[in-house]
Amino acid sequence: MNDPAKTYQDRSKRYDNIDGTGEMLMGLMMLAFAASSYVNIILPKTRWWNGVGGALLMYAVLALVLGPGYWIRRIIKKRITWPRTGYAAFPRGGKSWRIKMVLVSLMGAVIGLGAVGLMIFAGRHGGMNAFQISYLAIMLATYAYWIFFMGKEHWWKWLLAVFMALGFLAIARTVPGDLIELSRPVMLFVGLVWLASGGLTLYFYIRHTQPPAPEAE
Repeated sequence: MNDPAKTYQDRSKRYDNIDGTGEMLMGLMMLAFAASSYVNIILPKTRWWNGVGGALLMYAVLALVLGPGYWIRRIIKKRITWPRTGYAAFPRGGKSWRIKMVLVSLMGAVIGLGAVGLMIFAGRHGGMNAFQISYLAIMLATYAYWIFFMGKEHWWKWLLAVFMALGFLAIARTVPGDLIELSRPVMLFVGLVWLASGGLTLYFYIRHTQPPAPEAE
């Protein structure tokens, strides 16, 4: 028997990303990490830049990117989402929420192991170490269980997940180096995929959800 409270909580979490803004923020965050990593290449190779300076740079880039990102998200919510489907503030936490997070983690581990197996089967194990394979698997698994819990109604997101996996294989074949060197193009690519996913979600939301007609006086 379905639990009405559980169903309500599930819908509330999906509603928060009904317009794709959560995915856009994730994409911006990944692009900010990629940008700070690329900037680190041209910085002086000193102890300060390799330590405190690098960390401060990363936080500065995150602030410059995510600050406007949150502002844009607020504008989208205020001018597009709330006029169409209303504003709602949903409670967080509780025992059911903690249990669900455990289940999400277990599912992520299963998906990650499956992604590792696919990459090994694709013939990349000989040129990649376990850390690189695990890194790519986690990136793919994160997007996969976002789709499972937040975007079930958008079947095309699974095509983006397949595209992401193929992109990882292409990057792994063409980018030599260690995990840090691999992570730069991967974060850039992942950020663009998340942005595309959020942008398409917003497009379909606007297309299929019209604001209510004004009441006649």
